[in-house]
This record gives sequence, structure tokens and C-alpha cells, in this order.
Amino acid sequence: SSFFDFAACILGTMGYYRSRFSLGWIANVTLTLLFRVVLDLVIPDGPVVLAAGDVSLGVPRWLVVLAASAAVMFLVNQLLLHGREQVEGAVFITGCDSGMGLVTALHLASLGFHVYAGCYLPDSDKMLKQRCKEEGVPEDSIELVALDVTKTASIAAAVKAVEVSLERNGITPGLVGVINCAGIAIPGPCEYLPMSMYRQLFDVNYFGYVEVTQAFLPLLKASQALPDSRRSRVIFVGTGGGVMTPAPALLSAYMGSKWAGEAYIQCLRMEMQLQKLRIDGSMIAPAFIKPTNIVEAGKVFVDKLWAAAPPRARVEYEEWLIRFQNYNAAQKGDSPSFIAEAMEEAMLAGRPELGYKVGFESQASPYAGSLPTFVREWLVAFAMFNDEFSSENFGKKTK
Repeated sequence: SSFFDFAACILGTMGYYRSRFSLGWIANVTLTLLFRVVLDLVIPDGPVVLAAGDVSLGVPRWLVVLAASAAVMFLVNQLLLHGREQVEGAVFITGCDSGMGLVTALHLASLGFHVYAGCYLPDSDKMLKQRCKEEGVPEDSIELVALDVTKTASIAAAVKAVEVSLERNGITPGLVGVINCAGIAIPGPCEYLPMSMYRQLFDVNYFGYVEVTQAFLPLLKASQALPDSRRSRVIFVGTGGGVMTPAPALLSAYMGSKWAGEAYIQCLRMEMQLQKLRIDGSMIAPAFIKPTNIVEAGKVFVDKLWAAAPPRARVEYEEWLIRFQNYNAAQKGDSPSFIAEAMEEAMLAGRPELGYKVGFESQASPYAGSLPTFVREWLVAFAMFNDEFSSENFGKKTK
């Protein structure tokens, strides 16, 4: 009975989490344990009798626990929302040529935000106008801003373009969000991935995020300082379940860049709080999102890796990279629209969470990361590389 009660309590408190992108998993577990103790004091042992007139019904205790847990978690989440922010002002988004950035730009524009879509490709303007027409988004609600996140001059020009547009169009209270969606993925073994590729990836996925954020922070600070204005946001796109995610083989560069972003956002949140500035930072951590260009672009980088690495690198790791690519291709993935919904939640929550985990794999990853090291590594190796990990046979060629 105690086991079923505890399982029901977990289901009740965790179930609401997936739909609302709300409390982190550690907070959920802590609340579950505390709530379980309270239930023992409040709900009597044995079936709970519900009576209405002459009719009485004995309800299993675990079912009452499940319902009570879900109800309490719902109330806790509502209290933590601290109201909702207004849809007003403008948002600058990087990586809007495709995938998560594009869908986020269209979705936030449909809500009523004025969106500055940072695009790397020169022909993205025509594509943006076509997508606006297809989805019924007013064309004038999205402005393309040419942007290369790896070039300081390009970022400075983007800031100037946004400043001019804000003043010209009289957009109040100004810029209220900076969302970094640009990203690349370069797979490769730790011992052979060229340093030039490590730097190329970090220039986009981390240093680009940081430099864009630093450049636009003065505009965010100006808008949040206005009377009756809403709180501002800085949002990074992470990966998986955050820093608790097991880091798989062949992704040292990518995972390192995303974990660096987690550290930056955590520090930024605290620094803004210390300065009494109404600017919040959040991570949006997706699992497999399809379709995006990041996987296809990764295949191009693999070809470049083999060209740059010594011949033995291909002999030792080509099989594992093929298995890794096959695993990625086999994943159904979640629609980018789920990312857009998480961005909406992060932009409109009164007090946004540090992290929003999108997709089942993303929410499950922290649990896998909490397992004993050998178990965690075996699960990742078996799932992604179809290999029975052990000290005796991991790394051996399979037939």
C-alpha cells in the first residue's frame, strides 16, 4: 500500500510538470517527499469513504493520493507564476533562417510582439515574408536584421538597426527580450576533433550568445527601467536536460558549449538580481527537434573532420560516428512548435524558471544523469551506439 501511495504521489506531482514547463525536477522530487509525509498525517489508512446522501463509495487510498498530489502541484505552479507579463515591446531573436529561431519568431509575432529576426543568410527575407503570409502573421510585425553572431561588427550593426527601428516605429517600452537560437553541431572524437572546429562551434554556440547578449543588454535595461513596463528576458537555447544530462561520446564540443551557456545564464540571473534590475535569464533545453538544419549541417562537418584528422581517426571512429548519425536519423523528434510554446512561457511568466525542458527525452535526461556512472554510461552507449558497454568489450569492433 505504501509503495502504491508513493508511486501515485510521484505521478500526481510530476504529471503537471510536462505540460507547463514549470518546476525543475529536483524541486518536484523534494515537494513529492514532503507532500508524502503530509498525506500520511491527513489521509487515514485504508480506503477513503466518499458519501453523498444514502450512497457511499470506498475509494482506494492511492487514487486519493494521486488526485490530491496533482491538485496541490497545480496550485503550487499557479502561485509560482506570479501573474503574467504583458505582450508588449520588441524581441530580438538570432538564428531565424530556419528551425527553432524561425518558428519562435513567427509564434511571438503572432502573439503581438514586434520581432527582429536575426538572419545569417541574405535570402532569408523572402522566406520570412512567405512564411508570414502562410501563417497569417502580419508582415510588418517581423523585421529581418542581418546578423553573423561570430562577427563583432555585424552584432554592432544589428544593435544600431534595432535602435533606429525602435525609435522610428515608436515601439514601447522598447526591447524586452533577447533570444539566442543560432547554433551548430559538430560531432567528433575528443582526441581528433581539430581545435579549429572546437573554436568554430564555440564562436557560434557560446561566444556568439554572450556577445549578442552583452550588446543588447543596454536596450533591455532601458526598457525595464520605464514606469509600468514589463520585466525583460534573456533566453539561451541549451540541450537535453541541462548540466545533469549524460554527455554522450562524440559530442564534447557541442555539449561543452551548451553547458557553458547554462553557467552564463545562471550568473546573469544572479547579477541582475544583485543590481535590482528586472531582467530574467532562462534556458530552453530541447531534446530532438525536427526538422532543423543542425543535423544535416553536422554531416558536412563530419566530412571536414575526416579531411583534417589523421587517417587513423577514421579507422578508429568512423563506425561509431555512423552509428551516432543513424541514431539521430531514427529519432522521430518533437516539432519546433514545442520550442515556440516554451519561449512563450519564458517570455510571459511573471517569474520565469531558470530552465524549461522541452520533450520527453529532455525531461528524462536529468534522471539518467543521476544514476551511478557505470549504469548511466551503459544506458547511453546501448541506446545511441547499440553497444553493450563494459570494461571488457566497449570499444571493440562488432561484427
